[in-house]
Amino acid sequence: MSTQTMPITINLPEPLYRQFQQVAQVTERRLEDVLLHTIAGNVPPAVNDAPAEVRAELQALQRLDANSLWDVARSRIPPEQQARHEYLLHQNQRGRISPAERKELDRLGEMADRLTVKKAYAYALLRWRGFPLPTLEALESQL
Repeated sequence: MSTQTMPITINLPEPLYRQFQQVAQVTERRLEDVLLHTIAGNVPPAVNDAPAEVRAELQALQRLDANSLWDVARSRIPPEQQARHEYLLHQNQRGRISPAERKELDRLGEMADRLTVKKAYAYALLRWRGFPLPTLEALESQL
């Protein structure tokens, strides 16, 4: 399956052009391929690839300023909700969950998944905007 390509012309500062040209020579690739790879690797994930139920929320994130994106990226599930989710997971593992609790567990799991997708997309947008992302160690220390 071939993808249609569209021509584009951009003017690069000479030092940046030379840098890309050097990468192309060292990697024995065409300059156009190096540029395309660089662009493709730095564009935030397409919202259309996300689950339908979160697309509107992800599109809304694109309009946020950096401080608001950091708030989303650093957001957490409230402690009482997390504790309830863990309790229900434990009850489910033990086979001691009622149908109502099962629905609640499913709802809490969906909320956690939704937050995870939003946080990941906020981080992707921040990276795309040029902000350094925290290390894995820094992220783990927030848990």
